Amino acid sequence: MVRKYGREPYRVVVVHGGPGALGDVAAIARNLSSSVGVLEPIQSKYTVDGLIKELKEQVETYTNEPLFFVGHSWGAWLALLFAVRYPGKVKQLILVGCAPFEEEYVSLISERRKKKLSEEEGTYWDLLVGKLERGYNRDDVLMELERLVVKSDHYRFRETEEDKRDILPVDGKMYSSVWREAEKIRKDGRWKNLLSRVRCPVYVIHGEMDPHPLEGVIEPLFRANIKFRKIVLPRCGHSPFKEEEVCESFYDLLKSIVL
Repeated sequence: MVRKYGREPYRVVVVHGGPGALGDVAAIARNLSSSVGVLEPIQSKYTVDGLIKELKEQVETYTNEPLFFVGHSWGAWLALLFAVRYPGKVKQLILVGCAPFEEEYVSLISERRKKKLSEEEGTYWDLLVGKLERGYNRDDVLMELERLVVKSDHYRFRETEEDKRDILPVDGKMYSSVWREAEKIRKDGRWKNLLSRVRCPVYVIHGEMDPHPLEGVIEPLFRANIKFRKIVLPRCGHSPFKEEEVCESFYDLLKSIVL
């Protein structure tokens, strides 16, 4: 499934996070579509390799030209993996709220999140994560975690009625199966080799208040000799398009890159 915005030719692909956060980046596609044609692929496979291949099929249905890929969170990783395998398909990568590429930074994510949660919420967070790892009703657990993420990962969260309509049911099975595999890429240190094979320019857009450590993204990019530009958004958390104070300036920034 691919949702289309604006007119052809399509020049931008927005890649949602999660894994399994279906429809989560629709707001980006809608806002860019006043200026450029945008594709929003909805992920449906349950392996990393399957998602990379699916993304290629989804994009090639509409164009064979190299495109701008805007990936959010897990979607930033997927866009990078896609660029490594199919370099001729990617004109430029825009990584929004990207997770760190190295294991040493992972513990900081939980620490920073819990600083924004109450003690009771932090305990509940650990309980939910444990349930997720043990395979409890994943869709319900992810929905509960998302309620806490609104507080832990954002500065001033906003969600319009249109945003709510665009969101599809979360896919807990996809999250568990794909993220388990993706985490292993990081634990095994495989990003070092993968990043060395990226050939296109990269933008890194990161919220100042994002619990995901920015240094865990830019330092590996620097060591891989990737040409990248870093942009830190003040008063902003993990998802700039869901932030009351910066969403409009975020969209203006994206348009300045892709137009």
